[in-house]
Amino acid sequence: MGFQKSTMFNLPNSLTLLRLLLAIIFFIFLSYHCYTISLFSFLVASLTDWLDGYLARKKGLLTDFGRLADPFVDKIIVCGGFILLIKHGQENIPPWMVVVIVAREFFVSSIRSYSEARGIEFGATMWGKAKMFVQALTISLILLFSAYLQHVESVRNIIIALLWSTVIITVVSGIKYMVKASPALLER
Repeated sequence: MGFQKSTMFNLPNSLTLLRLLLAIIFFIFLSYHCYTISLFSFLVASLTDWLDGYLARKKGLLTDFGRLADPFVDKIIVCGGFILLIKHGQENIPPWMVVVIVAREFFVSSIRSYSEARGIEFGATMWGKAKMFVQALTISLILLFSAYLQHVESVRNIIIALLWSTVIITVVSGIKYMVKASPALLER
């Protein structure tokens, strides 16, 4: 099935592409320690993530492109954000946590690809949405801390708690996706 130009560039898909551009802006400014601009671009990108999904469902603008591009862009901004924050996160992020987060994203993408290649739709679950929310909250707080709150020790403790919560919900959501896909994975 080919993509139609009119549906491929609908508003939700355009917001997804905007989020990809915002991810690049986020990465560039984070690399140069411009935490305020990084935080702003990340927050706008997070808002477009919610908005594109809402509009696609509400207006009936779901497309194959959106179904593939939306989670792909989410993974780029989250994985890239956590990877860059290992260096720029004021030593708050243990690298092993980032490895777990990135590995889960690759794992779920592989399961999604396999399932959909077998004709089984593999949409987001509430666990996946909760994972994305916690990951975005954690990245946002780390950026806020780096920009303005380095002198507030209690924020560092909140970040550590959020990182642990992020890792736990990331692993649990990965397990939930694996269970959801188990019929496709166990078929011959």
